[in-house]
Amino acid sequence: MTVAFSSLTIEDARDRFEAAAQEMPPAPAFVGTGIVICAGGPFVPSAYVVVRLLRRFNVKLPIEIWHAGRDEIPEWAHRAFGPWEVTFHDATEFYPERPQEELRGWPIKSAALMKSKFRHTLFIDADCFLHRNPEFVFSSEEYQFLGALFWPDDKHHKMVERAQIWDLTGLAYQGDTEFDAGFFAIDKQRCWRELSLTHWMNVHSRFWYNYVLGDKDTFYIAWRKLGTKYFLGPPCVRYRAVMTRHFWKDGTPLVDHRTGTSKYALPKRRGPFRTYLAPGKHRTSKKDTYDEIMQRFIVRDFFLHAHYLRELAEVHDFYSD
Repeated sequence: MTVAFSSLTIEDARDRFEAAAQEMPPAPAFVGTGIVICAGGPFVPSAYVVVRLLRRFNVKLPIEIWHAGRDEIPEWAHRAFGPWEVTFHDATEFYPERPQEELRGWPIKSAALMKSKFRHTLFIDADCFLHRNPEFVFSSEEYQFLGALFWPDDKHHKMVERAQIWDLTGLAYQGDTEFDAGFFAIDKQRCWRELSLTHWMNVHSRFWYNYVLGDKDTFYIAWRKLGTKYFLGPPCVRYRAVMTRHFWKDGTPLVDHRTGTSKYALPKRRGPFRTYLAPGKHRTSKKDTYDEIMQRFIVRDFFLHAHYLRELAEVHDFYSD
């Protein structure tokens, strides 16, 4: 697919979207199976917890961490991740024509997936924490048959019936729940056309994000537009202001996506207590305290997470002195 970087307008968006959907881009030669995580800057502590959990569950797959700019992964963080067989990839080196601030947002997801070497790819947000080894999803009947596994967002997060996105894409509203694109698995060889259309929308995120809720809706729109079937996991459970829990088809918990609260940070002392959450930009200190307390009751293996964060802080302190 030839990705045009000229700005979209409301007048030409429909025609250009239709043209992008009709293209059949040549697929690179992908190899192997692996995990892609997008993380940098304030997301480094959360990504470290994800990696440590994966290795604790005996996940042997290679892990790529994608970021935007060398400054997003400081030297001390490289040392911290070193023992856990993680490779780092700077998206700005693959997309020199794109603004760095754009790649530090949601659009980095599709950008990383397009350039990652893996064919069979498990994407995990830096704030998605596994309950068990997820490698089994690649051998599931659903993945073997469809090549794309997604999970739904909260039941209240539905596509909007009268939204302008339907006119802009030529799709009909179906009342579907939005995807939670913090955790999904795709066979990029089989789904290259769908992924390429998703990426095209994210290249033009300054336009499309006015009509969809970030990158997650672009995956849904692309798969819908091309008429490609996918597996959608069972309904999630939302623990208000703390996280969303997703399940496998048999009802067993699979992953917790921290939503509605801030990300993990290096631990700090606040009075007699140690805190593990980064303060929210638009939250009061009272709400920060509430979230900090609630995670101890709701987040599975929270104290193991805290142990990994303290471990990360030790590396930070050692190499920052």
